[in-house]
Amino acid sequence: MTSELGEFGAQSALRVFGPNAEAALLLTVIMTAVGLAIFALVMAFVWLAARRGGQPRTWWIWGGGLVFPLVTILALFVFSSITLRAIARTDPDATVIEVTGHQYWWDVIYDPDDRAIRDANEIVVPVGEPVTFRLKTADVIHSFWVPSLGGKLDMIPGRTNSFTLTASEAGRFRGQCAEFCGLSHPKMAFEVVAVPPDDFAAFLDRLEGEARDAAMPELLHGKQVFLDAGCAACHQIRGVAEGAMIGPDLTRVGGRAALGAGMWRMNKGNLAGWIADVSDMKPGAQMPDYNHLSGPDLRALAAWLESLK
Repeated sequence: MTSELGEFGAQSALRVFGPNAEAALLLTVIMTAVGLAIFALVMAFVWLAARRGGQPRTWWIWGGGLVFPLVTILALFVFSSITLRAIARTDPDATVIEVTGHQYWWDVIYDPDDRAIRDANEIVVPVGEPVTFRLKTADVIHSFWVPSLGGKLDMIPGRTNSFTLTASEAGRFRGQCAEFCGLSHPKMAFEVVAVPPDDFAAFLDRLEGEARDAAMPELLHGKQVFLDAGCAACHQIRGVAEGAMIGPDLTRVGGRAALGAGMWRMNKGNLAGWIADVSDMKPGAQMPDYNHLSGPDLRALAAWLESLK
């Protein structure tokens, strides 16, 4: 099966590209098929009883009302328990990515125990290699779900939950917060980008470096607007503004396919709209509107951010 999702593709648990998602789909199909078969069997017995009339025999009551349901439920329980245990298993040798849910964006840290390379809202993983996601939340309960790769797992305040996913082939796979977390919960998405292992290693090396230097007058102007407007108080851009942790890391913001946690295509127009009126594009977001910026300043800032790749 080939991934054809592309950018902003629809998420679906019926299109699977990883062993966890395959196991979950098999469990779903089996339970659905068994349920439909039981429903058809019961309806057949109801039809026979209506035609024949009379009192049911005792063995029908015991067999159909007690033994059959117990055996069926027990078999499904054993099969589902085995499947869910396999899905929940973590791999001690897997690549570790730490994801923290915020209202309403995703903080991403690659190799948190060593290199601690920070990014946001888009997660790159190596194809064919297990990745353990450490899931946290900075505020309310969120839920991490990439249906094409595996099941969902909640992010609970004060706890770290972990599970391992493996992408079986390259592609872009849409994810979503699956737990109501506030006004903009429906606008809290992300993408998992699966690339070959060598490309993943190269991506981490690029991500660890500093942001691309501004080389054109408009970009230099935009960089200065970023510093003068106080954006560096919340956003980190390596090589330009270090240490801010309140908002998403913007070191490679222009290289992401989406803006606003998977909701809008990344381009200068959407960046300018986001900066000027974020409360309209994502109600409840913690970032203030910067509609006081002049037109030239806003365009220059958007152009510079779009150049960071």
